[in-house]
Amino acid sequence: MKVLFYLLDGDTNASSRHRVLQYFDWLEQHGIAPCASRPLPQALYQRLVEQSRGQTRDKASFYALFFASRLRDVLRADRADVVVIQRDLFPFGPPLLERLLRTRNPRIVYDTDDATYLRPSFTPRTPFQRLRAWDKPIEVVQHARWVTAATQPIADWASRFTANVSVVPMALDLADYRPRPSTPRPAGPIVLGWAGTTGGLRYLEALGPVLRDLAQRQPIVVRAISGGYRRLHLPGVPLEACPWRAATAIQDIATFDVGLVPLDDSPFERAKFPFKLLQYLALGIPSVAARVGVAGEVLEHGRTGLLASTPDEWRAALEHLIADAALRRRLGVAGRELVAERYTIERVGPLLLDGLRAAAR
Repeated sequence: MKVLFYLLDGDTNASSRHRVLQYFDWLEQHGIAPCASRPLPQALYQRLVEQSRGQTRDKASFYALFFASRLRDVLRADRADVVVIQRDLFPFGPPLLERLLRTRNPRIVYDTDDATYLRPSFTPRTPFQRLRAWDKPIEVVQHARWVTAATQPIADWASRFTANVSVVPMALDLADYRPRPSTPRPAGPIVLGWAGTTGGLRYLEALGPVLRDLAQRQPIVVRAISGGYRRLHLPGVPLEACPWRAATAIQDIATFDVGLVPLDDSPFERAKFPFKLLQYLALGIPSVAARVGVAGEVLEHGRTGLLASTPDEWRAALEHLIADAALRRRLGVAGRELVAERYTIERVGPLLLDGLRAAAR
């Protein structure tokens, strides 16, 4: 059975990698022949997107080539037994490609790890973003044979338009995440770490007053890993900011002593799966997360991590972890065990396999 996955982003994007590409070997072992339709060949994608300085000319070239490439692959959809739309076939305009896809292959699966039907508050007001059709996912979901959502809030939304919806949570390959040895850590400040996208910098900056207060009384340094690291502004906080790189991201995150998962309390964030939290836990990093949406369901406060809603709760949780090495070790071990029990390829893969087979029938 052949399954064609339409990726919205390049191979290094978290959704592309952890919703699709990481399952390819596992699916092949279970009788599925997966293949990917990418926006552009990887080298060209890196030049126009990952290495671009955001110039309008690069963006226009990228989207023009992306549309042409995607149109070609939609016309070839009849070669697959099932086709999977990963978030979106193309980010702008009405669902013209989706309608064409239905004529080429009606065995469509729609997969999303984001609330694609909501406009995030941090979406830039650029000419390109004004071309987005935020109601497009409704039509796609209505005609999909199966919808896979990373979280229950997204599944609840999709269930308004179709009955065939499943929660398929984010997962990772635990073998790629080796926890830090349990030997005593070297002397020096406690590393409070955060990793995320440029759009997510605002979450960390909102935590700035708490971090600044801690820095005045505790030996800490905030280590941030992001493509937008140059834009991060945390006055009064000892800061080490560096770029996110696919080849070293896991090793860079593994240097954290405590993981930070601040979020806004908005409909978009309440539906979001906090994948970086999974990465922290898989590495045995004790974490503090905002008590928002799914993050509050993944963590059990006091057993697999700590949750905070107010600045005072954030301050107290971080002070507790900074002062108590035994607590950091205990939460780190419990967090990794949680990932092993619920959020690995081996645990989540069968859900994907069963749904793809059903969609083919």
